[in-house]
Amino acid sequence: MPASADANIGFTLTPEGRARLIRLLDDFASSLPQASAIMIDRAGRIVEIARKPVGVNLEAISALAAGCHASNHELARILGEPDFAFLFEHTDDRQVYVWPVAERALLVVLLRGSAGVDQLERMMEDRLGKDLEAIVTGAREPLRSAPPPRIDPSDVPPDLGSKMRALTVLMLEVQTKKAAAFTPEVSAKLLKDREELVQAMSRRDWARAGGLIESTTAWIRTF
Repeated sequence: MPASADANIGFTLTPEGRARLIRLLDDFASSLPQASAIMIDRAGRIVEIARKPVGVNLEAISALAAGCHASNHELARILGEPDFAFLFEHTDDRQVYVWPVAERALLVVLLRGSAGVDQLERMMEDRLGKDLEAIVTGAREPLRSAPPPRIDPSDVPPDLGSKMRALTVLMLEVQTKKAAAFTPEVSAKLLKDREELVQAMSRRDWARAGGLIESTTAWIRTF
């Protein structure tokens, strides 16, 4: 099942590369028992999915896998070692395997059974790993949008600036008291809201900016 194209992905596949990636992931997931395969970039954003599992939050898993990899990558660098794959094992025989691909992507595999892990490692060390690496290595850099112009604080209407400061204080208070509520999904929504706010303010669309601040404030107060 291909994921929808996302301009924020850390690399841009050609149509041929995307089609080839989908075929590889589908064939790979079909060869393992109850397996799902997710290709993500190093920031945890989903590129493609094969055999999406029911009732599993893949966005959260992808974000967490990327965060774990970043820590492991830094540990490997300090020890003078290359990137390495890692495995999360669960008591109900479920596994999550994270494999770095071409220094630009991660393959996240959800599967059952240790036999599947052994098969996965053999495939990634053989033809499949080389094919995935070739696709990701051949990808283009993403299109970069120009950053919005900087807004001088003196240009911001005083009531809007007051609301922004109040929202910042509220978020800090909630994060301190209810840290567990700030899941990857919540963080992703806050980042999206922040980007929309920055864009609205860069256009000096104060009404839009005020509406975004009020809606985000109301949402945070529900925690």
